[in-house]
Amino acid sequence: MITNPLPMHPGKVLAEVYMSQLDLNQTALAKLCSCSPRKINEIVNGKRAISPSFAITLESVLGTSAEMWVRMQAEYNLWEARQKAA
Repeated sequence: MITNPLPMHPGKVLAEVYMSQLDLNQTALAKLCSCSPRKINEIVNGKRAISPSFAITLESVLGTSAEMWVRMQAEYNLWEARQKAA
């Protein structure tokens, strides 16, 4: 079994890969996603999960797949749960 030793929170991927490549700050992304800048801030800082419905929003705004975000979030959640169980 191969496990990711330390999966990145999807918010970190959102910030470091997508937002930086598209030159978007949190406020600009919030406008594109029709959500509050606080929501983006919490996601980017790993304090909030990317929900399936927000994954669909990111899919339409960024041209990514919703499945990618949901899978990343699930891997991160599972890793976190294993840390707590250990």
